[in-house]
Amino acid sequence: IIQNRYRPESYVNFKKICSTKSSTETLKIPTIMWFRNVRFASSLSRNSNTSNIEALKQKRSELLARLEALEVPEKYKGTIWEKWAKYWKNLVIDYKEMIVDTGRTMRQRPVRSGIYLSLLGAGYYCGVRNPDERDFVERFHHYGNELSLVHPASQNPEATRHIQFLQRCYNEGIVRRLSLGVVSFIWVDNYDRAVAVYKAICPYLQPRYMTFHERVVDIGFNNRWWLLERKMEDYDVNEENL
Repeated sequence: IIQNRYRPESYVNFKKICSTKSSTETLKIPTIMWFRNVRFASSLSRNSNTSNIEALKQKRSELLARLEALEVPEKYKGTIWEKWAKYWKNLVIDYKEMIVDTGRTMRQRPVRSGIYLSLLGAGYYCGVRNPDERDFVERFHHYGNELSLVHPASQNPEATRHIQFLQRCYNEGIVRRLSLGVVSFIWVDNYDRAVAVYKAICPYLQPRYMTFHERVVDIGFNNRWWLLERKMEDYDVNEENL
């Protein structure tokens, strides 16, 4: 009934009924009543939300009281089962306090909480769209097939050299992938994993962190391999023949 009272159709019908009055009264009376009905309905919804929140708080308090009142039977006291039950009980209580404190802090500092939530959402989005080595191999084969359909005289020399270099690295088994959660790096190692010579297994002869950037051949971010795409932008354009 309350919803029908402030629906636009009811407002139009009421305006037709008041058409016999003056133009000022026709616009003033139904407008005031319509806004009163909307205000009354919003107050009812606000009261219902408040009652729901209070009910949830009461249920939470009851559950916590029941949890704290739990006791181990006499036959299990002093055994590993009692320690196990206390561990999980304390764990639940600690998580409850952490969640309550987090909610209180978010209400006190909404701007900072919004920034943190945005960063977490962006990190989750980038982590889901972090490409793997299988995706890199598929992109590499795709661009290699596209390049093979172009006449050698029209192929871009830079794209050709890059595809040939990657093919040689895969043949030697030295391609590696390093994932940082939100971004991935394709880099080249010194030897294949199956090689067991001294230079390949000696920890002092492994690739250094200071020169790691020289070994990176591609960067994967947001479900794209940026260096490979940049190298293959104009793979069918040979500027030397222009």
